[in-house]
Amino acid sequence: MRVHRILDGVEVPVAGGLTLRADVWLPDGDGPFPVLLQRTPYGRTDPFGSQYIVGMDNLRALERGFALVVQDTRGRYGSDGDFIPYVHEAADGAATVAWLREQPWSDGRVATYGASYVGATQLLLAGEGAEGHVAMAPLLTAGDFHSGWTYSGGALQLGFLWLWILESLGPADADHAGLPAGHPVRAHLAAMARDPRAAMAALPLRTAVPAEVAPYLEEWLAHPVADEFWAANSADERAADVRAAGLHIVGQHDLFCEASLRTYARLRDLSPAPQRLVLGPWSHGNLTDWQGEEWLGYAADAGAFDLPGAQLEFFSAALDGREPALAPVTYFVTGANEWCEAESWPPPTARTQTWHFVGGSGLATEPSPGSGLTSWKADPSDPVPSVGGQTFLPGLLSGRASGPKDVGFLAERADVVQVLGPVLAEPLRLAGPVTLHLSASTTAEDCDWVGRLVEARPDGSVVQLAESILRARYRHGGEAVPLTPHRIETFTVPLGTVAHELAPGSRLGLQLASSSFPRFDRNPQSLVDPVDATPDDFVVATHTVCWGGPHASSVEVTLLPPR
Repeated sequence: MRVHRILDGVEVPVAGGLTLRADVWLPDGDGPFPVLLQRTPYGRTDPFGSQYIVGMDNLRALERGFALVVQDTRGRYGSDGDFIPYVHEAADGAATVAWLREQPWSDGRVATYGASYVGATQLLLAGEGAEGHVAMAPLLTAGDFHSGWTYSGGALQLGFLWLWILESLGPADADHAGLPAGHPVRAHLAAMARDPRAAMAALPLRTAVPAEVAPYLEEWLAHPVADEFWAANSADERAADVRAAGLHIVGQHDLFCEASLRTYARLRDLSPAPQRLVLGPWSHGNLTDWQGEEWLGYAADAGAFDLPGAQLEFFSAALDGREPALAPVTYFVTGANEWCEAESWPPPTARTQTWHFVGGSGLATEPSPGSGLTSWKADPSDPVPSVGGQTFLPGLLSGRASGPKDVGFLAERADVVQVLGPVLAEPLRLAGPVTLHLSASTTAEDCDWVGRLVEARPDGSVVQLAESILRARYRHGGEAVPLTPHRIETFTVPLGTVAHELAPGSRLGLQLASSSFPRFDRNPQSLVDPVDATPDDFVVATHTVCWGGPHASSVEVTLLPPR
C-alpha cells in the first residue's frame, strides 16, 4: 500500500501581508512533481466542498504523480482577510502559483481544477497569464459574473444567489464576522435555511439578506447592467491574456451553461493555448445519469465518461506540450442519449430553422397564412413557478430541482400560453442555441418575457428543453428604457443551448409567460426597481403577442441534418 505525505495548513503569503492556508498531498517518490491546485471558499478540509463536487479523483491524481494542493480562498475558513467574491482571486491565485513554483517538491508546473466558484478562481487566475499555470479544467462555472451568474436577461438570478449566499457562504461568513451564537443574524440565516422558498419570497429584496454576511450584495444589486463594475472582475475580459490550456466542462442543465459557453468561445478565439469543450447533460452539482425526472442512460454519468481521467489526461498533455486527445468538442445528446464529437460548437453541419407562431396555438416552419393576437394577464403576486431547467433551487444536488421535468401543468394557468408544432414523422436533433423573436406589447411600463422550449411527447408529458427571460426595460442591452404601453415592439430572447433529439411522435413547442419564480426575481411591472419593490408596487398587466402578418413572432432553433 502506498503512503502519501500530507502537509497540513501550509502558509502562503499574498498581498496585504495576509496568509492563505492550504493542505498539500505529495505522491510517493522524491519529486519534484507537477501540481494540481484547487482554490476553494467551501473549506479545504470539507470532503463535500473540496472533493465530491469537483469531478476529480484525488487518489488517481496522486498515483499519476501529481501533487495536490487545496487552499482556502481569502477570508474563508483558515485564510486571513475578508471574502469579497471575485475581487482578490486573480492576484491571490497568481501569488499562490508563484509560491508553488518555489517549493522543493514542485517542478514549477501548475494545473488547476474544480467546480462552480472554484472554477471561477481558475478563470480569474488564468487571466493573469501567470508563469507556470499550464492548464485548467473549469467545471460548471463561467468567467462573466454579471450575465448568466448574477443576472440573466436583466433579471436577478434570485434562486441561485439567495441559496448560494445563505447556504454555501453565509454560515462561514457569520463565523468570520465573529457573530455569537444567538445573534439575530444567525437566527435569520437559520430561518432562511429552514424555508429557503419563503426567504426568496421576502420583500423588498434589497434588505432580505443580512449585510453582516453578504456586504458585497448591495453593490451587486446597484449594478443591474453589465458596466465597468462587472468588467473590472470579469475573467472573460482577460481572455487574450490566458496562456493556460483549458478543458471547459459545461452542463446543459447547469445555471451557468450559457455563460460557460461564452467563456469557452472567447478563450477559443482569443487565447493561444488549446481549449476543449465537454458539454454534458448535467446540472449544477449533479453529474449523474439522473437529471430532473429522467434517466439518461449509464453513459450520461460523469463516472462512465471518466471525467477525472479526462481531466488528468488533459493536464498530462498540457505538461508534455502535446495536443489533447479529446476532440475539440464532445457533447451529449439527450433523447438519443449518446456522446458525439465535433470540430466546433455548434457543430459545423448545424443550421438554423425558424418555427413561426400560427393560429395563436401552433408552430410551423412556414409563415402563418393569417394574423392575430394572443393575450394573457399577469399578476406579480401570483408568479408562474420555476420547474426544472437550468435552476439552482433546494434539492438541486440530488437532481430533483434542475433538468428535464414535465411542465405541461403550467399551460393550465391563465397566464401561460403554449404553442405546439405538428407531430414529427422523423427525429429532430437540436444542437445549438435557441432564440425567441417576439412581436409583442403590454399595458405596463415594464414586463418580463419568459420563453420555454418544450417537447410534447406521445405519453402526454411536456418536457422543458430550455428556458430564459428578458426584462423588457433592458431590451436594448444598456440602461433601463421604459416601455410605451400598447406599443408593439420586437423583443429578442435567447432561450439557451439545447443538445437534444425529439423522437418521432413528439411535437416541438413553446410556453410563454411573464415570470419564472423563484429562479428569477419578480418584475413589479412598473418602473420601481425590482429589488426595492413591495407588494404595493405590483401592477397587474395584460401582455399581447402578435402572430402572422407584419408583426410575426417566431422561435429559431439550431438543428443537425437527418442522419
